[in-house]
Amino acid sequence: MLKENSKAIDNNNLGIAVFIWSVILIACFVYFSRDEFGQTSSSFANSFSGSLFGSEGFFNSVIGLLIALSVFLSWIGLGSFTSKFLNCFDHEKVSVYTKFACKTTLGAGLWSLVWFFFGVFGVYNKFTGVIAVIIGLALFFSRQKLGLSFTKSENTLSDKMLFGVICVPVLLALISSVAPPIAKDTLLYHFAVPKQFLAQGTNAAIDGNIASFLALGTEMHSVWAMSVGSFFSQREGEVAAGALIFSFFPLLLVMIYGWTSELGLSKNWRITAVLMFAAIPTAFHVAANSYIDLSLAMYITPAIYSLGNWWKTQERAWLLCVAGFLGFALATKLTALFVFVAFALVILLRAREAKNDESANPNKIFSTGFSALIIGGILASPWYIKTWINTGSPIFPFYMNLLKGTANGWDTERSSLFQLVNTQYGGANKTIFDYLLTPLKISIFAKPEEAAFYDGIIGVAFLIGLPILIWAIWKFSIPSEIKIGSAVCLIIFLFWLFSSEQLRYLLPIFPMLAIGICFAGREIAKKLRFSENSLQIPLRIACAFCLIISATWFFQKNPLRVVFGGESKDEYLTRNVDYYPYYKILNNETPENSKVWLINMRRDSYNLERPYFSDYMFEDWTLKKLVLESKTADEVRKKAKEMGVNYVLTRHDSLLDYKISVIVDDLKPKQENLDKLKITEDFVFDKANQIKVDKRFSLVKIQ
Repeated sequence: MLKENSKAIDNNNLGIAVFIWSVILIACFVYFSRDEFGQTSSSFANSFSGSLFGSEGFFNSVIGLLIALSVFLSWIGLGSFTSKFLNCFDHEKVSVYTKFACKTTLGAGLWSLVWFFFGVFGVYNKFTGVIAVIIGLALFFSRQKLGLSFTKSENTLSDKMLFGVICVPVLLALISSVAPPIAKDTLLYHFAVPKQFLAQGTNAAIDGNIASFLALGTEMHSVWAMSVGSFFSQREGEVAAGALIFSFFPLLLVMIYGWTSELGLSKNWRITAVLMFAAIPTAFHVAANSYIDLSLAMYITPAIYSLGNWWKTQERAWLLCVAGFLGFALATKLTALFVFVAFALVILLRAREAKNDESANPNKIFSTGFSALIIGGILASPWYIKTWINTGSPIFPFYMNLLKGTANGWDTERSSLFQLVNTQYGGANKTIFDYLLTPLKISIFAKPEEAAFYDGIIGVAFLIGLPILIWAIWKFSIPSEIKIGSAVCLIIFLFWLFSSEQLRYLLPIFPMLAIGICFAGREIAKKLRFSENSLQIPLRIACAFCLIISATWFFQKNPLRVVFGGESKDEYLTRNVDYYPYYKILNNETPENSKVWLINMRRDSYNLERPYFSDYMFEDWTLKKLVLESKTADEVRKKAKEMGVNYVLTRHDSLLDYKISVIVDDLKPKQENLDKLKITEDFVFDKANQIKVDKRFSLVKIQ
């Protein structure tokens, strides 16, 4: 009796410790994110001003969504057809949700590869897009034969409420993704490159756009959606592309739910795991703005799932899945190489463990495991071979100090500067203590749009759960797939820690962490015999505060009216993109063959319907070079004219600020710097040829 009472006291103490730990973390998070929370009410109040509905805009959104749906169903069709030959997802132990997510993701990766070769053969056009949809839908409508069917299950009122909460960030992200794009990287290349690919009919490198040399596996789906949308207008195409890239978000949530159900977790724990990921504000931001990080996470998560199944069964079909998902991940982003390293270490560990098992063959495990990694590399290789042929380096434009490459508008100096810029995320001059405290810092202090604070927000739910996961792995019997997934996450985190600490680059580890934390929470509650609610409730409360931030970002952007037609695309862009009125002037009031020089304009070529020149990443690079070589503004104008430039559009506020201007060289005398700033000012303002000037931007004509 005394022992039982002692255990009860210890268990109560554990619950109290979790509660106190959670309260402290949530309070700190709310305090340091007070700027975001302080804007919630005003953002919500302003979002419903003006007319909401309009027939033309609403029609555009509906058509675009239907196009996205047809492509998504094509993913399912090809993925289901292909998985028949793998014969692993149809196992009775595989959840129908996992099966759906994996098959759809497999189809997405395969279609992406198909569209790469469409570009090689120069058949990017609307007819190719429609034919591909017809083939995909034909495969989809045979789905009953391919084994995709869902069964209904009973949900309690609590379950329904939690599902409803999860639907909030998903629905808000969908609406945002359907709105005209305004995020920097989307305008720079996620949408701009597909638009140009369609215009030229191929995926050949775009002169001066260094992003066209990257692996663009996810962007292939935007090319597909835009090609079908071109039967109507650009608006339907961008709606379709945005909704299609968004779809990786709910697909990830389905994957999390399916995997947790296979692990035997109760519905409460399954929903908690899904909520943990759905509530991440940075995940919402990525899904809402057609960034590619969630598609990368959607490839990596089933790759980890397949690796765990291979560890247990040694079935080659699972290794083929590993190869496929890893290959598609690497075709999405070069950072997936870190995942290859993590998987290689797991394979080595499995081969070593097999030495103690007489029925296993370590050499066979090693050879087949690494063969899967090689096949994955081969699947991704077309992108890197293409870049290698065009530039001389397969990983151009990165690490040119190691692998030389050449292309117009890029060089070793800029590549090195780019690497330096990436190291500024998470703060410069980091010490060992900064690295050790990173989990705490990214959970509590992170802020969007600030490189020193990781440029994003994840919240504290994962920090609350991390000690639970670590303790469970240390003290209890945890399934091998949880241990493998946690090890892979740790390796990815360490690579991230010493490369570019931008929060959205870390998103691929959070689905696995959510699954691991919830399984660990269930095990601890079960073994120590105390209420699971004492672990679930703090996680859910932490998620609730994150959902408020996601909603605040949504209402600040206020995309409702443009999606439902109450606001035009021009009005929406004018409200959200401060330089868009200048683009309207260029698009509507200048000759079609006019060439525009963009200086510090985020290199937004998506909204510009004129030929342009702009430096990649370091957007004042050429201007600085010309100013330093010239003695007067007229000399700079003459050199600009020799470049074929007709108009110059500049963001000048930071350019002309002596304290931060790139024109200023601290090693030179102040007067010389002032003279160079004066030349720059005379050039970008050119009062004799001004078209439009304000406190931030200037548009002048080159005569």
